[in-house]
Amino acid sequence: MLFFYTRYFRILLSCGQECSLLQVLNPLDAICNRPREDAVCVSQLKNARSIDQGILQQRPDVKIFLPFRFLFYRPEEVFQPQTYNRFLVAPTGDHVISLVDEISFTFPPAPPLSQIDDIPPEQFCNGDNRPADCGANCMCTHQVDIPHNAVVEVVLVDEVQQPNLSHPFHLHGYAFNVVGIGRSPDRNVKKINLKHALDLDKRGLLHRQFNLPPAKDTIAVPNNGYVIFRFRADNPGYWLFHCHFLFHILIGMNLILHVGTHADLPPIPPNFPTCGDHLPPITPPLSLNAFH
Repeated sequence: MLFFYTRYFRILLSCGQECSLLQVLNPLDAICNRPREDAVCVSQLKNARSIDQGILQQRPDVKIFLPFRFLFYRPEEVFQPQTYNRFLVAPTGDHVISLVDEISFTFPPAPPLSQIDDIPPEQFCNGDNRPADCGANCMCTHQVDIPHNAVVEVVLVDEVQQPNLSHPFHLHGYAFNVVGIGRSPDRNVKKINLKHALDLDKRGLLHRQFNLPPAKDTIAVPNNGYVIFRFRADNPGYWLFHCHFLFHILIGMNLILHVGTHADLPPIPPNFPTCGDHLPPITPPLSLNAFH
């Protein structure tokens, strides 16, 4: 955690009183739409470097809303014969997986950068293209296609809403400019969700600031709040975007931002090594008689 020391001055305290002279970066309460004496939000920092003017334009070329949450399993759903379901046992005892835009990410059987032809097209999906047999626990390789060189705005919406827990999201391949952090300005709304975030955006109530927005590659999304960032998609490839809690990565809180096409990439070197997932088949357990 980063602290800013304030100018020295003297304060007289009575016995038992406490006083803090420190400012906190990234306050958990995410009150970021006004200056504060006790805290500084990342979106209130100023960039010391020049910024791509396309980032600062009113409308981005691509806007992506990404709500994320947990899905709770019933134990009987997890422990089914002939299946191997991923899940995390939370401190509460709940069995959960992660969803981003209602999809739990699974890694492809081969690297798409060098072996795209080894991956079935139906392996890939996104919020607008879900497999026909997808249920509540939709599992596939979540990929969002982005035109090369487009200005992209991503709006992360925390539907987990766990108090005092801010999910840190990290983007490979890029630094992005943070233009907004906060919570719903509507005090009647106790829990934010995608529908409410879309409505706020339509009404111009998702706070953004374009005065030298800072560059980051990881940003903490406040619980029950949102983060808005932008970047210029000038680095083609398949870039992983994920929560930085390892146990959330393992249960699907990820996606791939696919920038450009394979025509934008260097050719695959001759005799380049290949790899796969090498998953063994799920077999029934042996009976005890097999050991006699």
